[in-house]
Amino acid sequence: MPSLSERLAAALEVPGEHVIDPWSAPLAYLTQAIALGARFVRGAELLKGTFDGAWRLDTTAGEIVADTVINTAGLYGDLVDDRLGLGAGFRIKPRKGQFVVLDKAACRHVPRIILPVPTEITKGIVVCPTAFGNVLVGPTAEEQEDRVRATVETETLETLVRRAAEIVPALAGIPVTAVYAGLRPASEEKGYRVFVRPERRAITLGGIRSTGLSSALGLAQHALKLHAGFAGGYRPPENIPAIATPNLAECRERDWQRPDHGEIVCHCELVTRREIEATFESAVPPGDFGGLRRRTRAGMGRCQGFYCNARLAEMTKGKLATPLAVEKEGKQ
Repeated sequence: MPSLSERLAAALEVPGEHVIDPWSAPLAYLTQAIALGARFVRGAELLKGTFDGAWRLDTTAGEIVADTVINTAGLYGDLVDDRLGLGAGFRIKPRKGQFVVLDKAACRHVPRIILPVPTEITKGIVVCPTAFGNVLVGPTAEEQEDRVRATVETETLETLVRRAAEIVPALAGIPVTAVYAGLRPASEEKGYRVFVRPERRAITLGGIRSTGLSSALGLAQHALKLHAGFAGGYRPPENIPAIATPNLAECRERDWQRPDHGEIVCHCELVTRREIEATFESAVPPGDFGGLRRRTRAGMGRCQGFYCNARLAEMTKGKLATPLAVEKEGKQ
């Protein structure tokens, strides 16, 4: 890779690595589950669970009765186990990761994932292309107590930008499109925290950290095998429908390149009206603006929604839990 710094002494190529859209995969899993008869409930915080041969879950959205409970609550995994009366066999220790997203002009300099030598704590600062045509730099690995709030710090972000330029000098001076931080559900141990309680028909998949996307299907298969050992067993459906989510990646044809898309609403990311309308007609419509952004890329470009948010507010009126525009005295 000619853009790499001459200071780098050696590199190891890892075949089979790919860059993917991280949000479409879990959306496809949920959509497929709904097609098989599952029901998903938003805004249902677990308050308490009791087991008397069947689970009765007291939630903020009402009572839910279940034959089996599988705890995949991420940052709240230990608290959910505690509220279920299972006893928290582990403790979540949130680990924050800060990221910088560079402008699309950076992508020609970074055609592959560049991963430094990992340490015991972190994989290191990764410089890699995204499926959306940008370059991602990060993450950091910072432990904290807060499970909700992940802040970004200017000094840390500037360090990430400098580190990227040390690895790929051509990235120096390329504008930053966005910055963000996320929390990983790490625990007090490095390994996954998997617990099975057959007598109470409960499985816990905790401490999954940042490998959740790549390990999700394997963990689901493992949970299915554990569940097969419960009384009554489980027979998976014979006909599983194939699910295709809308393409958001730059490696394939986007909707704006097709006829009759209605209009381009977000010009930074070339998101069409048809794409936005389709999300609300799907089996899993977005519940808030964050979900809409991840589903369509609208508002995620250079201007971060400065030019398209007014149009998005008009199109999504009455459809999101928190509206984009606030109405006062009958006027928007």
